[in-house]
Amino acid sequence: MTCRSAVKPIFAGLGAAAVLAAGGPSALAAPSPSPSASEPASPAPGSLDVDVFTKPANPEAGDTVDVTTIIEATGGAVADVRIKGIRAGASGVTLTGACTAPFTSEDCAAGDLSGGEDAVFRWKLEAPETTEKVEVTVTVAAAGLDDVVVPATVSFVLPSPSPTPTKPPPPPTETPTESPTKSPTKTPSKKPSKTPSTTPSPPASSSGGGSGGGGSAGGTSTGAGSTGSTGSTGSVLPPQPNSSFDPRDPQVALPPIDAPSPSVAPGQGGVATTPQSRLQGNEAPVAQDLTFERMASTQVAWLAALLVAFSLLLTQLRLGRRRVPAGAAGRVRPKGAHRRPRRGLFGR
Repeated sequence: MTCRSAVKPIFAGLGAAAVLAAGGPSALAAPSPSPSASEPASPAPGSLDVDVFTKPANPEAGDTVDVTTIIEATGGAVADVRIKGIRAGASGVTLTGACTAPFTSEDCAAGDLSGGEDAVFRWKLEAPETTEKVEVTVTVAAAGLDDVVVPATVSFVLPSPSPTPTKPPPPPTETPTESPTKSPTKTPSKKPSKTPSTTPSPPASSSGGGSGGGGSAGGTSTGAGSTGSTGSTGSVLPPQPNSSFDPRDPQVALPPIDAPSPSVAPGQGGVATTPQSRLQGNEAPVAQDLTFERMASTQVAWLAALLVAFSLLLTQLRLGRRRVPAGAAGRVRPKGAHRRPRRGLFGR
């Protein structure tokens, strides 16, 4: 008979063996994890590459400039990419586009960008014509990343200023020098006309009152004086002018004529100007020519008046001469009768 104290250890050993037999296959089927094996690491977040472009590069003053912003995710995906702000650093500049302040609309959000994916935003910039330079600053934000600030500068080409009209320098003061001036045109002076004298000279054929004596057979005969060109005064009176003829003085009071004084035009350096005349091809006559023509016509009129007066004077002289009676003409001795007759053989 076995002892009760010896049986208990046997039952304990059998129970342990049964337990080990039941748990052995499951332990062999599920290998225990090795301490060196690790879980796969989560992907690292990417970064943003932001570029701002302006077109045209050198715009004229007052032109509209296109501003383009390109946002690209590099090195991995980036979540919640958006435009946080855009600012122009000059007064009077306006930016127009889909994404404007307060930058909360869907047009300002690019969303999640995977590696190599990009988003484009565009604006139009307008500046006054006096603006020379404008600096545009674009701010981009994303989840888990710091804000990216990118500046861009727009330089306008201003028009060249028009030259300011400067006052011309005063001309140098010239010392007064005697420049050769043309002598004024000599106006034809009127010659004093000969006025007819009131007492005309006696005609050259005046009668002489000489007496010739000659006789024949103791008789005396009285003969009339022969006509000749002697200067002795005979019995015939010289013709007298008619009292009704009153010649007038031909002097006419002409208007005073001032001699032209040559003047120098300003800015010609004292060069004497030549007075204009018809020789230079002027269409309108100058004052000197008019004066000369007026004086010439006056002289012609006076000469015609003198000719008429002289003709009237000759007519008066012919009318004032005494007519010889018809009986006296018959008593005129023949030519040579006053001479002494010849005596002798050849006498009559």
